[in-house]
Amino acid sequence: MEKPDTITIAVKRREEIAADKVAVHVTIKGSSLVTGNAALKKAKEVSQLVSSLRGLGLKDEDVSLRGISTESSAGILGRSTSASYQVCIQCNNLEALADILGVVAEQKNARLDHLAWRYPDDHKTKSDWLQTCLAEAKEKAARVASGLGVALLGVHTFSEKWLDFEQEGRPFLNEAAAAVSIALGKQAAVDLGFPLSHSKRIELQIEAQFRVSPFKPA
Repeated sequence: MEKPDTITIAVKRREEIAADKVAVHVTIKGSSLVTGNAALKKAKEVSQLVSSLRGLGLKDEDVSLRGISTESSAGILGRSTSASYQVCIQCNNLEALADILGVVAEQKNARLDHLAWRYPDDHKTKSDWLQTCLAEAKEKAARVASGLGVALLGVHTFSEKWLDFEQEGRPFLNEAAAAVSIALGKQAAVDLGFPLSHSKRIELQIEAQFRVSPFKPA
């Protein structure tokens, strides 16, 4: 089958999207082993952190247990076995992030592992982007066709691609969390080594091949 005459039009749109939530991942060294979600209430060191976070207005469902690791030289596990608890704190208001990090810093058995930023999932925004790019592609195709002296007959192929550019976060040491605590206490600005806000770049790329009438020489 003979390939039709086409022109190819590419359009893209790129914007920075600000995070609106963040998950704070923390490891807490405990003096005893408590399995399951009961650790949030019955493991002393974990319970202390949860209680302090509750004082900031966080709810119990904002704190979850993600994992437990143990070390026992005797090879026998029991309540006296020490354990490390991986806890996730969901921060739904970024204005509270500094306070949360300050609470983590005050827990001598806690280590701040990393921050996992969350972004709004706005389907309407993406739909608007797509419509805008489609209109631009159609307008550009009309200009190109007019300049070439051919008529647009329809769309031959179409593709869209969404790209999400986010810098990989590096682990945050407990010293950084301690710096937050110092800043809160002294009301002074310090360099934490990472921002208390975050954004990522979203890009939409579309490509359309338009069928055109045969070129007629003047």
